[in-house]
Amino acid sequence: MKFTLSWLKDHLDTDASLQEITDRLTMLGLELEEVEDRAAAFAAFRVAHVVEAVQHPNADRLRVCKVDAGDGIVQVVCGAPNARTGMKGVFAPPGSYVPGTDLLLKPGKIRGEDSNGMLLSERELGLSDNHDGIIDLPDDAPVGQAYAAYAGLDDPIIDIAITPDRADCLGVRGIARDLAASGLGTLKPLDTSPVEGTFASPLRFDIDLPADQAHLCPAVSGRYFRGVKNGPSPAWMQDRLRAVGLRPISALVDITNYMMLDLGRPLHAYDAKKLHGNPTIRLARDGETYRALNGKDYTFEAGMLVIGDANGVDDLAGIMGGERTGVDDDTTDMFLEVAIFDETSVAATGRKLGVLSDARYRFERGLDQTGPWWGAEVAARMVLDICGGEVSETVLNGEGRDWRRKLPLRHSRIAALCGVEVPEAEAQRILTTLGFEVEGSGETMSVTPPPWRGDVEGEADLVEEVVRVHGYDRIAPVSMERTSVVGQPALTAEQNRRRLAKRALAGRGMMEAVTFSFLPAKHAELFGGGAPALHLVNPISADLDVMRPSILPNLLAAAARNANAGYPDIAMFEVGPEYAGDRPEDQSQAAVGLRVGRTGPRDWRKADRAVDAFDAKADVLDLLEMLEAPVANLQVSTDAPDWYHPGRSGCLRLGPKVMARFGELHPRILAAFDVKGPAVAFEVLLDNVPMPKRKGPQRPLLERIPFQPVARDFAFVVATDVPADRIARAAAGADKALIDGVHVFDEYTGPGLAEGTKSIAVEVILQPRDATLTDEQIEAVSAKIVANVEKQTGGVLRG
Repeated sequence: MKFTLSWLKDHLDTDASLQEITDRLTMLGLELEEVEDRAAAFAAFRVAHVVEAVQHPNADRLRVCKVDAGDGIVQVVCGAPNARTGMKGVFAPPGSYVPGTDLLLKPGKIRGEDSNGMLLSERELGLSDNHDGIIDLPDDAPVGQAYAAYAGLDDPIIDIAITPDRADCLGVRGIARDLAASGLGTLKPLDTSPVEGTFASPLRFDIDLPADQAHLCPAVSGRYFRGVKNGPSPAWMQDRLRAVGLRPISALVDITNYMMLDLGRPLHAYDAKKLHGNPTIRLARDGETYRALNGKDYTFEAGMLVIGDANGVDDLAGIMGGERTGVDDDTTDMFLEVAIFDETSVAATGRKLGVLSDARYRFERGLDQTGPWWGAEVAARMVLDICGGEVSETVLNGEGRDWRRKLPLRHSRIAALCGVEVPEAEAQRILTTLGFEVEGSGETMSVTPPPWRGDVEGEADLVEEVVRVHGYDRIAPVSMERTSVVGQPALTAEQNRRRLAKRALAGRGMMEAVTFSFLPAKHAELFGGGAPALHLVNPISADLDVMRPSILPNLLAAAARNANAGYPDIAMFEVGPEYAGDRPEDQSQAAVGLRVGRTGPRDWRKADRAVDAFDAKADVLDLLEMLEAPVANLQVSTDAPDWYHPGRSGCLRLGPKVMARFGELHPRILAAFDVKGPAVAFEVLLDNVPMPKRKGPQRPLLERIPFQPVARDFAFVVATDVPADRIARAAAGADKALIDGVHVFDEYTGPGLAEGTKSIAVEVILQPRDATLTDEQIEAVSAKIVANVEKQTGGVLRG
């Protein structure tokens, strides 16, 4: 909503500065978008006196003028037919920008004569389309004065954002009312007194709607004007319309636009002589058409609200009038429409036809329900003052809506809902100034909202109005009551687990990917998905038609795209949902990672190598450690799904429950995605990872131990089919208090070992906590380790 400062002061009696007004608008909920300083665009232009104007010696249509703009006489070559000696005009010096012609002035020669500046027309200033001659100012115009100040073009333009519920502020008067209620001035009275008609109107509005559709037009009034002169509107009106972005057309059209912006009351003016019988408000028949004032043709659907005469539809009710009956420069008789139309009907019709207009914007948000009564009087007075003629008596059809409703307001609810104490007298003053009727006092107040506030529906709305105008900045900041000394976490343990998973994998040098939760059916089928229940009814793309059974195919597709772009070595992960079926319990959370290519760039030291299954296993174990899973109790099995390479993959289990899968991907899968291996992946099923049972910090506190750890190496001969992790777990379980870690560092098969056996070497870290270990204690622990390994795996210490 745009308006000028002087326009606002037509309704608001105030001495407040522009800054005070704009600050208060924002505090009232009318957020300031911009203040445009129009004077800046005209700063270079001054009132000038043409001391002499003589014929150009080398051009018949040019004149050489001596111009005094207050700082000496300069020569200007001018082609305007009205340039003459003694006149006063508007001078633009060299270096200034002419907005109407997008021209930056420079000194030059025109047909051999020096020209240092320009005398401007209204079009060159961007004030109108008039370019018949230069601006001709009155003789008393002060030479050297800034033209913007002289012509009143230094009026700043204020632009505010209006929320959909504040239709009352889509007129300048509504904004002034809010400012007056906030104490920033006084609202000036609006003259809505009746304008006496001198004759009976030959036309009236008929309403032809089914009984169950009567609400589409509760009331419409009309007034007939004859003998009007539809010339240009007054300069002050044209200036205000241009300031807010509307092009002046003619007096009658400009008056309707001005009232819409000034009072939030859309009107429509018909050329009465172009109407064939009474205009009728009715429902359109399917296929009817009309040409709107914007020059476009529209075809109606049955049920759209329109206005037409005996020759057909010529008005889209509440949105835009028709070209056939519109007023023009030859109009002498005008019939004025002031109506109320149903908000939903206007919005639905406008959306279907794609018609946007200022009238629609206001009608669909709700207008003052008494507008047909007072609007006809205000408009009549303005038309008679500007266009002359005489006006008929008002013709009215419809009784209007029953807008009156009494709402209870308990004064105590202001503090209870908003935490601010507003004196009762102040609360009543605010509501009264905003147009509300207040009866009673204290806890028994009854408030009737004004007809322009359809958004106020209950006690909480009344409290909001009081506090909004009283000032949100007067609400004292109060901390929320603490229910515990330590604040409760914002995320649940399950939500926090996903965050920890992302951080752990990013810490291992992997990049996070965020992919769609759907994928091509052919990819889903490779990973056990593609069930009919998971096919999308309306996919965003024909090849993204199935919910993903696994995140892994999306990562493979991303890896292929990266490889094609020149990045074959990649490590990425995603934490998100997977879908095994269409029931809620079939959705699960997983952390999935993919490594493709080599572990690093090629290096002369041969430090890089191809990724393998153990890289994926290390990712899984590190992630599970971060999630505080019981890693020491996990068992490794070789029953990974068929998208992994058999013999080079596995699962980590806790009892019968699979917590993770990892390994090299099957060549068949790599070929399907056109990924050049090697490629390894892992899938951690987050829903299967048990939550830590202990209370306290999420990670154990760092223990400060002053005693040196002791490392001992053991090599055990075991059967070939015994996995190394069983040996490590057996060694770690020999003395849980003293043994701090076990690491497998060697495997040997060959000469010196019996057939069907192998040697596994482990490093055991002993960490004393009370005193330095003696040789006897170390030997005792070593014996426990050998005995426990032999008991659980059958392994014997290698000689």
